[in-house]
Amino acid sequence: MDIPVIFIVGAHNSGKTTFIEKVIKILSDKGYKVAAVKHDPKGKAKTDTEGKDSWKMYNAGAHQVILASPNKITSYIRAEFDYTPEYIIDNLIVGKPDIIIFEGFKGFKGYDKYEVIRKDERRNLFTDPKDLKGVITDYYPFHTRFDINNPQEFVKYIENTYIRR
Repeated sequence: MDIPVIFIVGAHNSGKTTFIEKVIKILSDKGYKVAAVKHDPKGKAKTDTEGKDSWKMYNAGAHQVILASPNKITSYIRAEFDYTPEYIIDNLIVGKPDIIIFEGFKGFKGYDKYEVIRKDERRNLFTDPKDLKGVITDYYPFHTRFDINNPQEFVKYIENTYIRR
């Protein structure tokens, strides 16, 4: 797939999801198709409701369960290997989105990464600065920085840098 991909990384509770949610809303309102991939490295996220049919099928051992509704399709796939972003991009992204935004996956190299870091975290970057394209922040000095409180600024950058119509 020749679709632009960016990674938004940061510490737990740094504001990644909130910022990404705003960016997706703005891009979607402008007519762009956005694919979002959230990393759950500890497997704690709840993706199905215990006792429902899809939950029962998955817990019975199905490799994949697809829940098809009138306005959405949800797929649960049993990860039986150490998947990579490349695997997700090549095998699991459906259709032709204008951009794919990954949240997390901070250990993977070779992608454009933007780290979220807020003043009240009182920490340094955990990503090697040479591996970052920029930071999303309310204080941190960096050669390319975006205001965490102004997602429109980042959207304009995404449109100019990544999305080709």
